[in-house]
Amino acid sequence: MMESIEKRAETAMVFTIIADLYKPPALETWKEIEQNHLLKKLELMARDLYGFEFPLEGILPDNFEHFCEIHRKAIGSAEEKAVLPIESLYKPWTQDETCTLPFAREKGYLQGDPAMHIRFILNELQMEIPIQYKGIPDHLSILLELAAYFIEHAPEKFSSEFIEDHLDWLGEFEIQLIEKSSPPFYGAITGFLIKVIDAQQKMSF
Repeated sequence: MMESIEKRAETAMVFTIIADLYKPPALETWKEIEQNHLLKKLELMARDLYGFEFPLEGILPDNFEHFCEIHRKAIGSAEEKAVLPIESLYKPWTQDETCTLPFAREKGYLQGDPAMHIRFILNELQMEIPIQYKGIPDHLSILLELAAYFIEHAPEKFSSEFIEDHLDWLGEFEIQLIEKSSPPFYGAITGFLIKVIDAQQKMSF
């Protein structure tokens, strides 16, 4: 039992660490990456938990300023035509067949069904949405933190269904990152994340 609890906590930590990597860069996170070899720790945790190797060498930005620039241009700024990691953008805006808005079945719009569902979940859990995510509660960082919470605290079936429902768009996100020809950091992290999710889901069934 104790081993199972510890494994769930370590698995949740993997998701939490990756969630931080998609947030606007913080100096504390950069120090963890650069000085405490955070990416190597992620590799080792994935190997121990899931049995796969996924090298993350050679993707580190040159310095903190470069890290901030890569984030802004790759995934952080619509003005830079970045590939935004927000679930609603990759799915039809709503599945509600009674909705008559002309863009209801189209992709590329914020505040779709996924955002409404995440807002509902956060409200039920009495979790505050950070101010920078008020309009985009289905940002990948929020989704990964929720997944981590459910992995550690909820029945396995629930966490598996959450991951299946809300993290099934990452393949398209990865393709768009590659097409943008961004520096390799976020493309590699996303490839790593997809591998983690696939392994986690296989372990859940």
